[in-house]
Amino acid sequence: MLGRIAGAVRFKEPLSFHTSLRIGGPAEFFIVPQDLDDVRYALAFAEQEGLPVIVIGGGNNMLVADSGIRGVVLKLQGVFARTEFHGDEAVVGAGVNLGMFIREAAARGLGGLEWLAGIPATVGGALAMNVGMQESSMIDTGAQIYFLHPDGTLAEVRAAAGSRMKLPARGVVLGCRITLSRRPSAQIQKEINQRLKQKKASEPFALAAAGYVWKNPAGETAARLIARAGLGGKRVNNVEISGKCANLIVNRGGATASDVLTLMQLTREHVAAKSGVMLEAEIRTFGLEATPFEARRPELVPA
Repeated sequence: MLGRIAGAVRFKEPLSFHTSLRIGGPAEFFIVPQDLDDVRYALAFAEQEGLPVIVIGGGNNMLVADSGIRGVVLKLQGVFARTEFHGDEAVVGAGVNLGMFIREAAARGLGGLEWLAGIPATVGGALAMNVGMQESSMIDTGAQIYFLHPDGTLAEVRAAAGSRMKLPARGVVLGCRITLSRRPSAQIQKEINQRLKQKKASEPFALAAAGYVWKNPAGETAARLIARAGLGGKRVNNVEISGKCANLIVNRGGATASDVLTLMQLTREHVAAKSGVMLEAEIRTFGLEATPFEARRPELVPA
């Protein structure tokens, strides 16, 4: 089955190469599908072997166990990394970088997603996680999402604005069709640049960092709660809570998944003690489900 895949098939591929935290052991099977048939073959192989399937984009919302993942990891490329524009609509592959898509649309005088500028994600990741800020989300544009059932059947669903997209278990998001708003390109680009300037001032760019670690509780932000608990800039071994945005965790070099879990547990405990709020994790863990947080309790030390 794997021999029929036109894209790359690698064994024991270190996932530290594919996650923004630069943490993670090897994937048993790492597949880079180039077309729809490749995805079908990969899903069929996983079904035949009884293995889980994990789809990754930029790896910005992932924490992978140091021991790695037993399963099939898909990283969509090829036809899934292309964008086609048809009037005010765009057909976008799941493997397309979200920032590049927003800029390409802006160059054509198409806007509507400027507020997502600076969020590290692929389009597929943004759709699967239903990327949103406050009451908005990417699918508020009325996206038509294309996905593949585990049995290889192609399907589509038109997402309802503001709702969580529900896919079948083991379904793979392939891309979407989005209707954008036509506006002057210079105006769109100005809003993008303003958004990027704000992100640069508040977040640690050019570092090995995960996306937001915690979900925002109702009426508050996780970053403010963590900062008020006095945790900004604190670390466990080589992993640190960002001093710029306390809802980000930074790998200062050589950090492990165990370090991250320990820091997360300590963060939850300190925030709960300070504010009475129990934070809920936004970051997804792989190979760590049996022990979501480690029991070890080292002292936090300054950065």
